[in-house]
Amino acid sequence: MGVLEDFFVKAKEAVDTLGEKAGQFVDVSKLNIKMAELKNDMKNEYETLGKAVYKAKKENIDDDATVNYEVAQIDNLTLQIEELKKQIATMKNKVLCKSCGQPNEVGSCYCAKCGGELSCDKECESEKKDDFEDFDE
Repeated sequence: MGVLEDFFVKAKEAVDTLGEKAGQFVDVSKLNIKMAELKNDMKNEYETLGKAVYKAKKENIDDDATVNYEVAQIDNLTLQIEELKKQIATMKNKVLCKSCGQPNEVGSCYCAKCGGELSCDKECESEKKDDFEDFDE
């Protein structure tokens, strides 16, 4: 009966792992939907900003208050989108490049896309060692 019990234990572990992955997929999907909504909101804000600037130039009026408000709205949406990207990267066990935003494997020292330096751990510090330091006088 031990083989059958082992089978059921392993099957349960597989189902639990599958359930966790499915839950993670759903959570990431929800964040992606929220990010798409924010990007659509940003598109609308850019359109509103463009209309405000056009109207101000056309009527030769100074409408800095509206322009500043729209710019602040766009900046706020940009921050929210960046935060969602970080959350998604964390859920996928990735780290984002500070230079280009590319997701990279955790533990990577350099971005796979742009070569920018990522937050390094101790293993990467040894890679940074000057190969010629033993020859310096």
